[in-house]
Amino acid sequence: MESKIIVIGSANADYVIHTDKMPLLGETLVGHSFQVNAGGKGLNQAIAVAKLGGDVSFIGCVGNDSGGDMLLDELEKNGVVFDGVKADGVSTGSAVIVVVNGDNFIIINPGANEVLTPEVIDGYSDTIAESDYCIMQLEIPMESVMRVCEIAKQSGTKIVLNPAPYKEMPKELYSYVDYLIPNEYEAKDITGIYPDTEENCREAVSKLMQMGVNNVIITLGERGCVYNKGEDVVFCPAVKATAVDTTSAGDTFVGAVVSKLSHGESLDCAISYAAKASAITVSREGASKSIPWANEIE
Repeated sequence: MESKIIVIGSANADYVIHTDKMPLLGETLVGHSFQVNAGGKGLNQAIAVAKLGGDVSFIGCVGNDSGGDMLLDELEKNGVVFDGVKADGVSTGSAVIVVVNGDNFIIINPGANEVLTPEVIDGYSDTIAESDYCIMQLEIPMESVMRVCEIAKQSGTKIVLNPAPYKEMPKELYSYVDYLIPNEYEAKDITGIYPDTEENCREAVSKLMQMGVNNVIITLGERGCVYNKGEDVVFCPAVKATAVDTTSAGDTFVGAVVSKLSHGESLDCAISYAAKASAITVSREGASKSIPWANEIE
């Protein structure tokens, strides 16, 4: 039986430019292929769930402006129900993304995402409680993330947290999280252990479990990912792909994992599927538009 998924998080208008090298301080470079895309980790993950077959709604906040209209259109186009707030007097969140040889550097202006306060979250307590899975990131206020966790714990809703962009989290937050999905750098920020070797990967996973997380999945870029099954630590290789733009790879991975889990698939199956989905995403330009549909993976 299909489960209900809710994503609570950020929505941004992404201003993307490509260049052949990173500018030095004070240097001006000529870029190319400028685009304005729908993005934000919350919106990307909601669209990933929808495109990959999950039943999903999105709670976020956008401004009453052209950027907000674009984001709402993108959600609707991809089959995501917007259950959030359109706020006056605040601009839609935005991100300036510089893409250099397939990798990226990102600067974010939170804008309307900061309107998603604990008081606003309380208005969605029934929606959270009625969901089977709740996906979050850290582009909304930390106190709002904690409030969602408190509501979810009372109702049995499973919390999936992608701790990005990294910021220090309250220690009690880890015990609320059912699935923690950091990348290698976020894992290092949390544990102090950089998962660059097999031994360090095992140590990082073990430390996160000791902090109270039941299921840990650390993504390792082109090296794949490492995760736990009970006390065992398992490695999953990446699917080979030529990287064009890595912007939404992590968001695709998160959405793919939860989409598969929501259909009753095993964690092994969900992670293998997510590796394929992410490989397709990095081979394309853009944020949400680079995320594949389920039939492209099958």
